[in-house]
Amino acid sequence: MSNFGAMDLSGLANKETQPEGAAISSWLVRGDEDTLRRYLTLSESTPVLMLITDQSDVSTRLRQLVNEVLAGSEGRFAGIEIDITSNPQLAQAVAVDKAPAMLAILAGQPAPLFQGEATKEQLLNVLSQVLSLAAKKNITKTVTLGAVAPIQKELSPEHQAALAALEANDLNLAHSLYEKIITEYPNDSEAKASLTQVKLMLRMSSEPEQGELAELFRSADQMLIAGNAAGSLAVLLDAFEMATDRRDEIRDRLLELFILIGDSEPEVLAARRRLATMLF
Repeated sequence: MSNFGAMDLSGLANKETQPEGAAISSWLVRGDEDTLRRYLTLSESTPVLMLITDQSDVSTRLRQLVNEVLAGSEGRFAGIEIDITSNPQLAQAVAVDKAPAMLAILAGQPAPLFQGEATKEQLLNVLSQVLSLAAKKNITKTVTLGAVAPIQKELSPEHQAALAALEANDLNLAHSLYEKIITEYPNDSEAKASLTQVKLMLRMSSEPEQGELAELFRSADQMLIAGNAAGSLAVLLDAFEMATDRRDEIRDRLLELFILIGDSEPEVLAARRRLATMLF
């Protein structure tokens, strides 16, 4: 367990009032940029713990420990987990280049806690210090588990144009517009997710390609559309494991499906772990 530096994130926070007893979906949520913005706002009233993880066994053990401690904290903390692989820019924003690591966020200000593994006793001791500091800043409201209303935000003109093309069933135009958004805004996770959906729609509406790899991808698409996300990922992972060439194409399709299904879904988390073992 070692210390490290961090940066000021207060400028990213949404300027909204956080009510007493704010609801969170779980004690340790899987976060992207939008979720982090909401938790930065939450940190004005409740101490937020930010856990940076990767696919290592150390991260898995620390995640389980943090979940256990947060579940027993009676809502005195809210936790957000950032995967350094899928969201490297968020880890970089707090000067973290290696996982696992943990920070506390108070009023939008991240404070380093430790890097590497920690015992339960060490974690409880650190969190006790966080509570003491939070009390001095009057950040003492608790949170509860419950349904979380989705954040309503106004679409940019670029997103509105792409959505209009999608609603008009002009898939090619929607594809090009979402690609343009991603070129201009590489961290736009919403545009990336929409682009993967459009790509799937284009594949399913076009004449089937021929070839063994095309058949593999088509089988995975059909399973996904049928609601079998785990099966869809499994056939691609099995093929990746057995492949002697074209592994990059299979991996790229897997990464697309990770975005489409959702990075925080259990099927994706399990698939990422399996893919990591085959890559490293």
